[in-house]
Amino acid sequence: MYKTYFRQAVGMLKQNPFISVISILGTALAIMMIMTMIVTFQIKNASVAPEAFRDRTLYLVSFAVRDTSGGNKSYQSYGGLPYDALKNYIVPAMKTPELVVATVNNVAVVKREGAKDALYQSVRGTDADYWKLYTHTFTAGKPYAREDFESGIRTAVLSETMAKMLFKGEDPIGKNIEIDFNSYRVTGIVRNVSPLFQEAYSEVWIPYTASPGYERSYYDVMLLARNTADFPKIREEVNEAKRKLDFEKSPKFVDFAGPRDHRALATVSARGTTSEQISDYARKTRRRTVFLFAVMLLVPALNLSGFSLSRIRKRMAEIGIRKAFGAKRHVILIQVLYENLITTLIGGIIGLGLSYGIVFGMRKWLLGIPADGSLPLNALVSGTTFLAIFVVCLVLNLISAGAPAYRASRMNIVDSLHQNNRK
Repeated sequence: MYKTYFRQAVGMLKQNPFISVISILGTALAIMMIMTMIVTFQIKNASVAPEAFRDRTLYLVSFAVRDTSGGNKSYQSYGGLPYDALKNYIVPAMKTPELVVATVNNVAVVKREGAKDALYQSVRGTDADYWKLYTHTFTAGKPYAREDFESGIRTAVLSETMAKMLFKGEDPIGKNIEIDFNSYRVTGIVRNVSPLFQEAYSEVWIPYTASPGYERSYYDVMLLARNTADFPKIREEVNEAKRKLDFEKSPKFVDFAGPRDHRALATVSARGTTSEQISDYARKTRRRTVFLFAVMLLVPALNLSGFSLSRIRKRMAEIGIRKAFGAKRHVILIQVLYENLITTLIGGIIGLGLSYGIVFGMRKWLLGIPADGSLPLNALVSGTTFLAIFVVCLVLNLISAGAPAYRASRMNIVDSLHQNNRK
C-alpha cells in the first residue's frame, strides 16, 4: 500500500513541477534554519573525542569573592578557582566523582631549545588525571606520568602541528623545548584538537606543577561522575566545600559558578553563580528556544499549507471515487499525509545539506572555530541529528498538510466528485 502511495507522490511531483519545486525549496529553507541551530547545538554538546565524557562531566570554571569586612561590600571575580581553594577544599570534599581534574590555560613563548625563533602558543597546565578524562589520540610517545606531575618535572606533550613547527619533521620525543625560557622534555605527540573543545584544546600540555607560580594561578575544575545520577550528590559536596571555605575565610564569602553540566556551560555562559540561578536561567533559555523553534516551524508551514491545499483540490474527484468505493476517512487522511511527507523529507535532506554548508562556512561566527579549523565529523553526522531532522519533517508535514488533508477526508462524496470545496 505504501509503495503505491510513494508512486502517487512521485507522480504528483511530476504533474506540476513549479509548485513541487516551490514546496520543496520552502521546506528546505525552513528546515535549513532549524537544523543549523540543532547541528550547532549538537556539535557544541556531543560527547566525542577528545571530550568523550561531556555527558558525565560537571564544570567549575569561575570563582568570586564577596568581601563584607568593615561594612563595605566588594565583589571580585576570577577566571577560575585559586589553587588554595582547589587543593584544600574542593579536592578533599569530592568523594563521589570518579575523577577530579584541574587545568589552567595560558599563552606562552614556545621554541625549540637553542633555537632563535619563538612562537606565542596556547599552553595548558594539567594534572595527571587529565589524560584519563580527555581521550587524546597519541601519534607518538605517551603522556607525562603521575610521578612527573607530583614531582613538578618539566615534561610536555605537543600537538602534531606544534611538533612540525618546532622540529621540522624530526622525531621530537625525548628532545627539549623552551616554554617561557624554561626547558621541558617532550614525552608525546597528540593529534590536533579543534578549538571547539574548549577544555581539551591546546598546542602544548605540561604538568601545571612544573610551571613557576602555579600556586598563584586560577584553575578550571572538571568533575567526572560515574553516571549522571550522581550529579546532585556531587553538587552537594561542592556546596559543602563552599560552606567550609566561607566559614574559614569569613568575612570573605565565596561564590562558585556551578558546578554546571556541559549544556549549561555552553548555553548559560557566566549567568548566575548558584545552582538555582543557573537552573533558572537554563529553563528560560529552553523556553526561548522552544518558542523560536515553534515560530520557525509555524510560519513556513502556514505558507506551505496553501500549496498542499492546491494539490488536494486537484484530487477531489479521485478522493470522491475512493470514498464511493468504501475508503475510510482515516485511510485517505493517512495517504495524503504520507504523500506530503515524501515532499517534506526531500526538502529536509536538502535543508540538512544546506545547514551543514552554513555551519561549515560560518564556523568562526557560530562555533568560534578559525576559518582554517576543522569540524569533528562524528559530531556533525550522528543518529541524534538524523532523528532530529525526521522529527522536524514530521511536525512540519503535520502542520502544513494536516488541515487540508483533514478537510479532504471529511468532504462528502457528491461535493468531492464535483470538486466542490463547500460541505
